[in-house]
Amino acid sequence: MGPSARLFIGLGEAAGLRPGDLVGALANEGGLSAKEIGAIEIFPNHSFVELPAHSVDEMADVLRGATLRGRRVKVERDRSNAPRAPRKPRSTRPG
Repeated sequence: MGPSARLFIGLGEAAGLRPGDLVGALANEGGLSAKEIGAIEIFPNHSFVELPAHSVDEMADVLRGATLRGRRVKVERDRSNAPRAPRKPRSTRPG
């Protein structure tokens, strides 16, 4: 994954949001592969998901049109930081 940016999602743990909900929406609705989806942080009332910088605005539009846990959610680019440096690849060690 090259440079990345984060999306703010206005739904969190209190609404029952799980990482799989975000991965599913981004993969099924947005066409991203699981490898393109970076760190997911879920807090009580909001969440962040790390995506390739080149696709973050498009994926924000995708999530705005989708429902998560039966709700439409506020989604916007996280402006609290600049695009991040490339991440190191995940370990491919056997289980």
